[in-house]
Amino acid sequence: MLQQASGTQGIAAAAREARAAYERMETPDVTIDDVRAAAARIAPFIHRTPIFDSATLSRLTRTRLGLKAENLQRTGAFKARGALNAILNLTPEQRVRGVITLSAGNHGQGLAYAAQIIGIRCVVFMPEHAVPTKVAAVRGYGAEARFAASMETVFAAMDEYRAAHGLHYVHPFGDPDIIAGQGTVGLEILEVSPDVETIAVCVGGGGLLAGIAVAAKSIKPSVRIVGVEPEGAPVVTRSLVAGYPVTIEKITTVADGLAAPFAAAISQRLIERHVDDVVIVNDDEILAALRLILERTKMLVEPAGAAATAAFLTAKAGAADGSRAIATLSGGNIDFDKLKRLL
Repeated sequence: MLQQASGTQGIAAAAREARAAYERMETPDVTIDDVRAAAARIAPFIHRTPIFDSATLSRLTRTRLGLKAENLQRTGAFKARGALNAILNLTPEQRVRGVITLSAGNHGQGLAYAAQIIGIRCVVFMPEHAVPTKVAAVRGYGAEARFAASMETVFAAMDEYRAAHGLHYVHPFGDPDIIAGQGTVGLEILEVSPDVETIAVCVGGGGLLAGIAVAAKSIKPSVRIVGVEPEGAPVVTRSLVAGYPVTIEKITTVADGLAAPFAAAISQRLIERHVDDVVIVNDDEILAALRLILERTKMLVEPAGAAATAAFLTAKAGAADGSRAIATLSGGNIDFDKLKRLL
C-alpha cells in the first residue's frame, strides 16, 4: 500500500509540474489577420467548398443544419489548407532541407500536395495500419511514405528520422501556420452563413477547431463553437481536464483521421480561449451519422468527417431548436473495402 501511495503521489506531482510548465510556457498567437493572410496565400491552390443544407438532417437534429463539405477539398480533406499555408511560408533554408511530418493520412496527403507545388522533398510517417488509399495518395503526390508500428509510436520513429536527415518538421496541428490555414474554413462559413449560431468541428489534435474558433469568434463573438472528439481518442478533452497537453497511450476509434496521439500547446491555448465546449461521440454514433450523410445527401465522408454531424444528431452539440447550425465534413478519404464493412 505504501508503494502504491508513493507511486500515486509521484504521478500527481508530475502532473502538477507539467501543468505549471504549460502555464509558464509562451506560445505564438494566431489572429484573424493571420487567417485572412492565409486565405489570400492559399486561394490559388484550394477549392472554396460549399455548404449543403439537408432537410432530413435538419429535421432529425431540430436545427437548420448545413454541412461544410471539406470532403470535396483538394486531397479530400481540410488538411490541404494548413499544409499549403505552412509550406508557402517556409524559409529558403527550410525548403532546401525538405519537410517531414506524421499523419494518419489526411495531413500527410495535404503536406505532400503542398510540397509538390513548390518542388521540395516531403517525408510522411504513418502507422502500418493506415488506410491504403491514403498511403497511395501520399505517394501519388510525390512524397515518401514511411511507417511505424502504431499511431502511438509514429512520432518517435518520425523524430528519429528527422534528426538523422535534417528535415524540417511540420506539425500536423500545433503550428501557427497550420492553424491559420485551417481557420480559413471558419472565414468561409461566416461569409456564406453569417446567421450561424453553432459550429461543430471534428477534432483530432485540435488544429481545425482552434483555427475555426479564432476566425469565427473574431467575426461573430456570439457564435458557439463546439469541438467533437471520438470516444477512443479524446486527447483534447483529456488535456483540458488535466490543464496541459497530454499524450494518449492507447487509441481505439473507427475515425482514424481523428486519432491524434497527443495534444499541442498552441492549439490547446487557443481552444481554451475561444471554444465553448468539447463533446465526445462514440463509434456507433459516428457510423450512424456517416450512413445518414451518405443516404440523405449522397456525399461520401470518412468516419472522421461524420463526427461533427453525429454531435448534432445526438443533441450533444447543444444547439437550440430551430437555430442555424453548421457541421464540418472534415474529410472523405475512405478505403472502399473499409466502407463496405462499415455500411
